[in-house]
Amino acid sequence: MIRKLRLRDFKVFSDQEFEFNPGTTAIVGPNGAGKTTILEAIEFALFRSVTRKEKAIKKVEEVIQHTRRKATIELEFEAPINRKIYRVVRTIHPGETNADLFLEKNKEPIASDPKRVDTEIVKLLGMDKNAFSALTYVRQGEIFKLSRETPSKRQSELHSMMGLGIYDQKKELVHKDNLKLGKTLKGLLAQKEQLESIRKHLPEKQEVESALTVLSQMEEELGKRTEFGQLRIIIQRVNESVELVETELASKNLVKRPQELEGEIAIAEHLESILEAIPNIAEGQLRPHVRTEARTIFLEIFGDRYGDLAIDDKYEISLYDLQGNRVPLKAASGGEDVCVNFALRVAVNTALQKHSSAGPPPGLIILDEPGAGLDKERRKWLPEAIAGLDVVNQVIVVTHMDELKGATNELIELIPQGKGRQPLVELK
Repeated sequence: MIRKLRLRDFKVFSDQEFEFNPGTTAIVGPNGAGKTTILEAIEFALFRSVTRKEKAIKKVEEVIQHTRRKATIELEFEAPINRKIYRVVRTIHPGETNADLFLEKNKEPIASDPKRVDTEIVKLLGMDKNAFSALTYVRQGEIFKLSRETPSKRQSELHSMMGLGIYDQKKELVHKDNLKLGKTLKGLLAQKEQLESIRKHLPEKQEVESALTVLSQMEEELGKRTEFGQLRIIIQRVNESVELVETELASKNLVKRPQELEGEIAIAEHLESILEAIPNIAEGQLRPHVRTEARTIFLEIFGDRYGDLAIDDKYEISLYDLQGNRVPLKAASGGEDVCVNFALRVAVNTALQKHSSAGPPPGLIILDEPGAGLDKERRKWLPEAIAGLDVVNQVIVVTHMDELKGATNELIELIPQGKGRQPLVELK
């Protein structure tokens, strides 16, 4: 899916082009060499945002190389929706970006302006940033994190990895809005109750009119007096209060709006229940495919030692030796336990791409430091595991592990050259 990436004055890269072909590409180098910068550039080119540890960069100028006035990203990619090649160019200035989207070999852009380019790329990919992340990214720490969680927490983490966490966010927003609606309704009902209490202590409209009639008769019989005038003012003010209270009680705000709010609250509560149910339904449909994918990945690596891998509905994992005897995961050795988690985590992506009905899959998996935190003995299996990921067309691995040299179709090695200097890039 990703064909070419060119960076100019983007973080550590002054002017560098990378080519990506089908198969597995490893981007290796020590910490701080610029490996993650390449992933950030791909993300920014496609979605005009960069995420670090699940937190988006707030100021775009953060990606501009120090002392430079702008940064440019050019990304060439194959669109899953029609298999045509497109090139997106984003120029980043302090506080803003410019963007153009070209069809391969065309000089005139098919879309300009960041928002229009954003919209067109989502159409071409058939997915937004959240879906793309769920389908393609395996982020640092996600692989062996699964084994450390309780079954319920593990399921929650997998929901997020499957892109289903967005429903929890939407549910939370609906819940907050519902609380606001409830507060508004409570305020209106309290206001209505207060007005009704006041109304009980006021005379009826007819009584006020009768009092004014009697006062007029007294003025005819006894003549106009100061006290009669003062009394008329008091009665008129009482009458105004009666009219004001009755107008408010009959207003749409106190008659129809509470009914509307009750309806809106009922709809919101129903929507909350739907949003709560969707992840469980979607995950339940995907679960058998995740099991199959995880089992296939694991047995491709350790099929000579184990006969089967089983995952139950709570994602509890069981291994079976070649004789069919169950082997507790904690008792496994030689990195099998970590490999199981690798298989389970990557199976989420492969299952989503194979069985998603939303549109053509991207055919890409990005592994960000899959061996992070593992000792040398426990990561021996990793090159073989990555090399065997032929379920997608393209795998990009970002790692500092030297073990991957020679284990992938292509290798991009980044060699730091000192502070402020672009790393040396060796392609193998």
